[in-house]
Amino acid sequence: MLAAGVEMKVVQETLGHTSSAFTADTYTSVYPQVATAAAEKTAALLFDEEHQTEPGKLISLRS
Repeated sequence: MLAAGVEMKVVQETLGHTSSAFTADTYTSVYPQVATAAAEKTAALLFDEEHQTEPGKLISLRS
């Protein structure tokens, strides 16, 4: 579900976990692409489109 882009809270409730932290700890290590997608979404929030880089490229947060 996470790999398909389903929100963590929805996965937590669907699986009956008591916390989303447990769900994240259990499943994000199994699906590294989920962590990559989260990092890319965070970068999109931090930088406008002119500062975007190609997916998977490491960027420096230092000026």
